[in-house]
Amino acid sequence: MTEQDLEKNGRDSDKHFWSAIFSQRPEKLTTLSLYILLAIVAVGLFLRLNELGTYGLFGDEIYSILVANGKGDPELIAFDSIRPVYFFLLNLWMNVGTSEEWLRLFSVIFGTVNIALTYYLAQLVAGKKVGLVSAVLMALSPMEVHYSQLVRMYTLGSFFALLGGIALIKGFQTERKSFVFMWAGIRTLMVWTLPLTAVLLGVDIFLSLLKERKNKQIPIVFVSFAVVLALYLCFAWKMPQLTASSSYDEWRYGLPTPQIADALMMLVNFTSTALPIQECSGPVEGGLLASIYSLVVLFLIGLSFIPALNQRWLIWCTGWAVVPIVLAWGASQFTASFVITRYLMFAAPFTFIILAAGWIEIWKQVKLRFLCVLTAVLYSIIMLMNLSHLYTHPVSEDWRQISKFIMEHEQPGDNVVVWNYHSQYLFNYYYRGNNKTHDVTAYHVLNKDNTDILDVRLDMPGLNKVTGRTWFVLREAPENWILAWTVYQVFMKHLQNNYKVIEHDKLGRTDLFLVTPK
Repeated sequence: MTEQDLEKNGRDSDKHFWSAIFSQRPEKLTTLSLYILLAIVAVGLFLRLNELGTYGLFGDEIYSILVANGKGDPELIAFDSIRPVYFFLLNLWMNVGTSEEWLRLFSVIFGTVNIALTYYLAQLVAGKKVGLVSAVLMALSPMEVHYSQLVRMYTLGSFFALLGGIALIKGFQTERKSFVFMWAGIRTLMVWTLPLTAVLLGVDIFLSLLKERKNKQIPIVFVSFAVVLALYLCFAWKMPQLTASSSYDEWRYGLPTPQIADALMMLVNFTSTALPIQECSGPVEGGLLASIYSLVVLFLIGLSFIPALNQRWLIWCTGWAVVPIVLAWGASQFTASFVITRYLMFAAPFTFIILAAGWIEIWKQVKLRFLCVLTAVLYSIIMLMNLSHLYTHPVSEDWRQISKFIMEHEQPGDNVVVWNYHSQYLFNYYYRGNNKTHDVTAYHVLNKDNTDILDVRLDMPGLNKVTGRTWFVLREAPENWILAWTVYQVFMKHLQNNYKVIEHDKLGRTDLFLVTPK
């Protein structure tokens, strides 16, 4: 129902534009639409279950398990105390089983449910067509598939982000206070799952203020916000202290300062890329097609502002999608980078909705529908290529494969040295050998002007000097992390110049050196 129809029905003058929009009800889900939605969810579930146990757990997954069972590094447990909801639920989940597939299934469930929630929210504000297109984008996104297969909190965070948005909109549509209180509770769980999602509260309050700007009494949403804020502050006061002092957050300070293009391409990464940080802009595979695809995605997102400005029913999703990225980019100009795919993926479902709205906007123009067909074909090609790449190329290090390789090739008396923060917790999760393992810290050796790294000095607690066979395990650094990449290159040269390299193997994104003293 349009605004004009509502006005013709004799709505009171105080039922202004926003009230008219939010008095709408969702379109009735026809049998055909229901079958299509079920098929989309089924495809999404299949993609998330496919190759679920192919790769072993990587670092952050092992950290999740250690925090959940309380056996991890005390510094790590303290660091993750600001987001307790996921670890509490994971601990309950682990009481049933601890296999890799079972642990990852927890994220699969929420990743799949999020497809249906994306549809529901989209059709709530934009209709069934936008809802179905949004669900397709959510189901096929390599990023969503990837993080649905990890023992991490990101799909749960998106679940609460979507559910909170739905509750708030339903509260305005129905004017029932129960939905607003439900929103307050869900937003609290969301922030306790992913603290960075607190930016969505600001969007909620700002848009609620626009909606209720003519009301004389304080909207109940502000009362609820006070409750949410009070609950959040119980944990938030610890966040700056922990992130500033914890070695588990040091790696962000080695990332390059994000540019405007990085923020824009984050919207493209949501739809097509599984890489976790600023390692690429847009699809990994596709070449020229990938570049064209990226431009098309940004164009469609820009096009979605037309219905948002004309009808305003899309402004909420636009705010939920764009504001987190803008604020993360702004904060990154003054501190370590926050423009990281997994940190911001809670904004992805809302991005899919505005992208779908842009596509539908073109579809409405009969003469331009051939562009929709071309766009759909381009999207299908890029998704096929990048989903295939995701299943055949490890995104992160595989500690199961690393440990297995060393156990198959080691000899009694070997030492194992791993370059990764608190690496013994990671390597020893799978390692069942009898040799000693050590962490190694690489300190930079700079020139007189402190401008170039000349060498690295290795600090290996418990192993002051390599006297026998020693395995060095190095996690490959991305080339565009200038500092990390430089240290990585110098580290490898250090091993080759100061030791006799017996063997050098490459396992996915990890280098293994077997060395002896020269």
